[in-house]
Amino acid sequence: MAQIVHLFERLNGLGNIEQYSMASWKRIREILQKLSEKGVYPEYSDPRFDLKLNWEQMPRGVDPASGFLKEDRARRKRGQVENFIQLAGSLLRGGEVVVDFCSGSGHLSIPMAYRFPECRFILVEKNPVPVEIGRKRIADSGIKNIEFYNGYIQDFHLDFDLGVALHACGEATDLAQIRCLEKGAAYILCPCDIGYIQNSALKYPRSSIFSQVLTEAEYRVLAGTADWTCWDFDSEQGRRGKVCMGYIDLDRNLAAEEAGYNTHLFTTYPRESTPKNDIICGYKKGSGNIQIFEKVRLYPELL
Repeated sequence: MAQIVHLFERLNGLGNIEQYSMASWKRIREILQKLSEKGVYPEYSDPRFDLKLNWEQMPRGVDPASGFLKEDRARRKRGQVENFIQLAGSLLRGGEVVVDFCSGSGHLSIPMAYRFPECRFILVEKNPVPVEIGRKRIADSGIKNIEFYNGYIQDFHLDFDLGVALHACGEATDLAQIRCLEKGAAYILCPCDIGYIQNSALKYPRSSIFSQVLTEAEYRVLAGTADWTCWDFDSEQGRRGKVCMGYIDLDRNLAAEEAGYNTHLFTTYPRESTPKNDIICGYKKGSGNIQIFEKVRLYPELL
């Protein structure tokens, strides 16, 4: 129990659990109010996620279930992957290089490589265990347009056209996005465990807009609360976590806009596929287009 309490304190930077329950939301509201007064708030785009794949007809190794996922988790993972494939379909024309950062065994990029056979996929993963599982899955699938890079994001320097990451933890999402911006590549990223950025050496906030409003300490408090999403999506805790997560991901997108990108913020469909259900997407102006039906501001009453 002591280890759990310590982890909570480290991720949230708010003292102990009792202090969090009594004072944290007041502090968070003050931070959000500062942003709101400057007209800064996340808006979620609706791309009408409706792509459904026939997983049973795909070769062995393509389905996320082949990566040793239990059926319930595999079902949810399929939905997340379908969202990514739908977005990527608006950005890929054939011949592009796609890099999957923190790929694990390839839950995301093996189906993407099957769906986009004219593109080349590189899976960047440091842990050798999922790499070996992924290589077995690739061999079983017969897919030829995919390969592994066994190393850290910081060590990957090849040119590419699209970067993707599904639940890259903490600063890994930022490192992946930074690499995309350096290469002028589009990105589709679903962040996870945002609170871990408190252990990062990166400078936060990332965007000049957020930096003009929040101190780094305030930003890290916001990031810690963003981890308090939960499976009860409409609960007070779930809504608070979601809105804070949206602000962190807005900062990431704003950093990209300052580098000449068009950006979008999405929620996975169904949202119940994961509590960490933000997807950020960006591409150089003039290089692509994703059809958006409307934009929605979530939970304004929390402010």
